[in-house]
Amino acid sequence: MTGYVYACGASLPRVEGVVVPLITPFTSDGKVDYDAFEWHVKRLVDGGVSGLFPNSTTGEFVHVTFDEALRLVKAAVAATPSSIMVLPGVSSLRTEDSVRMAREFVNVGADGVVVLPPFFFRSSEEIAYRHFSAVAKSVDVPVIIYNNPLNTGVVVPVSTYVRLASEFSNVMAAKVTYADFSYLVELIRDVKAVRKDFTVLTGLDYMFLPTLLVGGDGVVPGLGNIAPELYVGLYRAFNSRDWDGVVRLNRAVLQLSRLYWLTGQGVESPATIKAVLEAIGAPVKRYVREPLRPLNDEEVKKALEIFNEAKSEAAIK
Repeated sequence: MTGYVYACGASLPRVEGVVVPLITPFTSDGKVDYDAFEWHVKRLVDGGVSGLFPNSTTGEFVHVTFDEALRLVKAAVAATPSSIMVLPGVSSLRTEDSVRMAREFVNVGADGVVVLPPFFFRSSEEIAYRHFSAVAKSVDVPVIIYNNPLNTGVVVPVSTYVRLASEFSNVMAAKVTYADFSYLVELIRDVKAVRKDFTVLTGLDYMFLPTLLVGGDGVVPGLGNIAPELYVGLYRAFNSRDWDGVVRLNRAVLQLSRLYWLTGQGVESPATIKAVLEAIGAPVKRYVREPLRPLNDEEVKKALEIFNEAKSEAAIK
């Protein structure tokens, strides 16, 4: 693309549709279960997803070493056809480490990278801009800017997205895990005014349909690990203008989203997602790394009830 301060040498694919932030399975002794991970990747591929996001928040990236993350990315690339994007997270407190991860993940076949703003020293918009710019300059693949203020304490300003989209042709998408709908509308309006090819995906399952309705491009659903067919089905129904299907599948997604509020503090969504996968017979077990804790049997029972209710909702004609 001409006109940008930094332009890649080739046309880059759009990041859109259903991109699942992969869980990281563990064994009972806390080791990464790569066999379960590969099984899970193939299951999601068969489910028709558009992309896979290893080393994600849902994947407990803050509890995973670099060597483990690199092996997970390699495994995802090996198990995924070229038509599906592998977009690993490269978020770190040090810009140098984010750049290193981006380069090494791309070297083993990643199709793009996802990066959070710095989330310790976060005193200015300029700090985040410099961090994102360093990652964008380091690779020749799509870069997705991830806004997750609940976990980072940082809201990436819409103006930062606009600036990056204007200056870097490979800064191509936003992942927005932020429940402020007015922010989402402003971001879609302003960033697409300068880059029609820039895509905006919500990281909140229950905002998937509203995001599409205001001109957004997809979803990065943690619960897509459990029921990818709900999200893929909703996306396809929306694009084909199957409004009956849209209403039915959106009801199912909203029902499934109750899992996010199932338990009190101390149990995050990775634990809930793994517990449901274990309960429905997947080789993924409920284990998480401390300080998270796995669901107990009573919590698993409640989670499975919500899952089954959502599946039944999806089947209603």
